[in-house]
Amino acid sequence: MRSRKKSAGDVADRIKLVPDAGLVKSLGVNHTLESAIADLVDNSIDARATEVSVRLLTHRQRLVQVEVVDNGKGMDSGESTQAMTIGHQRDYASSDLGHFGMGLKAASFGHCDTLTVWSRATRSLPVGRRIHRADFSRDFTCEILSSYSAQKADRNRRKVLASEAGTMIIWSNLRNTYRGRSDSEAAAWLSDVSSSISKHLGVVFHRPISSSKLKIKLLVDESEHIHESVGIPVASVDPFSYRASGHPGYPKTINVALADMKIPLSCHIWPPKSDVTGFRIGGKSGERFQGFYIYRNDRLLQVGGWSDIATPSPARQLARVSLDDPRAIGQLVAMNSEKQGVKFEHSFHDAITHATSDDGVTFDQFLKDAEQVYSDSRKRKRKRKPAIRPDRGFSPDLRRAIRSELPIIQDLSLSLQWKLMPQGEFLDVDFANNTLWLNRRYRSLFTPRGSLNDTPVLKALLYLLTHHVFEGQFLGARDKDEIALWKSVLGAAVVNELSMKSDD
Repeated sequence: MRSRKKSAGDVADRIKLVPDAGLVKSLGVNHTLESAIADLVDNSIDARATEVSVRLLTHRQRLVQVEVVDNGKGMDSGESTQAMTIGHQRDYASSDLGHFGMGLKAASFGHCDTLTVWSRATRSLPVGRRIHRADFSRDFTCEILSSYSAQKADRNRRKVLASEAGTMIIWSNLRNTYRGRSDSEAAAWLSDVSSSISKHLGVVFHRPISSSKLKIKLLVDESEHIHESVGIPVASVDPFSYRASGHPGYPKTINVALADMKIPLSCHIWPPKSDVTGFRIGGKSGERFQGFYIYRNDRLLQVGGWSDIATPSPARQLARVSLDDPRAIGQLVAMNSEKQGVKFEHSFHDAITHATSDDGVTFDQFLKDAEQVYSDSRKRKRKRKPAIRPDRGFSPDLRRAIRSELPIIQDLSLSLQWKLMPQGEFLDVDFANNTLWLNRRYRSLFTPRGSLNDTPVLKALLYLLTHHVFEGQFLGARDKDEIALWKSVLGAAVVNELSMKSDD
């Protein structure tokens, strides 16, 4: 108690530390265009919107303005002022996606110099607020827009989404856009960006989209024609949308025990050689999306990555883990202000390494199971066709070697023998008697003294070359052409071989 009194006695005064407006210059530096727009959609969802229109306005294929329009509950004058206040934290409901009171400002100033918000709450007049980044970074000033302008903006909002209440956020004086002189490059950049935005929104909000709680449309058009454009619905991209598991024991819940909590991790193994949307995300290889998928109120915060629990590798590309327990966010998993990526607390990290499922499977075993499925899928499973049984003229060792490699047709056999044939010929196919004849004139070229089972290398090569023609019911045109080819080439080769021996 004495130490406390002494500590209190050390205090001479208290002052309030007001943040420097210069911090605005660093707002949103880690936001991509995709993540920034997703943050605005978060606000729409918190406002109970069921429809959101993301509009990319262009001029000569250059992006000049971004608009996000929703049919949520809207804001009155006081609420709109609070929304523009940096760091203002309203009373967040447990189901809200907002968290830091920075989302609107950080998302916007990461990509534009002018932020305008038009809104109307039910049974309230429309209102407007505007912040210029340069002014805001000096003194946090915000413009209150005229009632006339707010009513005009409200009519425009209703043309996009016909609802009494709602909000329209506008980014103008954009940064981080294509500014080159090439129209074709501008069009390619815009195409890539719009596709990337659609895929990002599709995966981040895949749960509310697939359950029809939320509809998002993306419009891209020249400014003067944007009101005539028909938006393209953003499709759900579910990272766990496989039809059948790649392993019969999965998905499996592994429970992470911490103090009085058990946090479930839902561990999945995708089927091998998957090449569908969901495994691929945004057109990128599924190998890039192994790891943890962290949800907060059905909103995806992290799209893959092992968060230092494991290392990424090609063999683990089928492994994905869903963390969906709201108790984890904040206590065990720290979320950044851009809501893209999280950091595991050390205690949670360590607890995962000791976590097990009800049937005793550890997290390490899950990774090994995923690696095994991937490894097995890469093994060749080609089945060899049955081949004719080697018989007379083949040594026992050669017959045994052939039988070990090929399934054998037991009631069909092939003999390989020597007989005297005209000069210049080396082999003849006796299909009727299942015999491959070799010209005895040239036997000495391959063996110093002849025997029934001589020249095993030569006979093995000829067996592998010719056995298939003896396995059919008759000699077809293709078989006859092959036999003519063999006779011509091998006949010329053996004559050439003989002349070389004679020169020696």
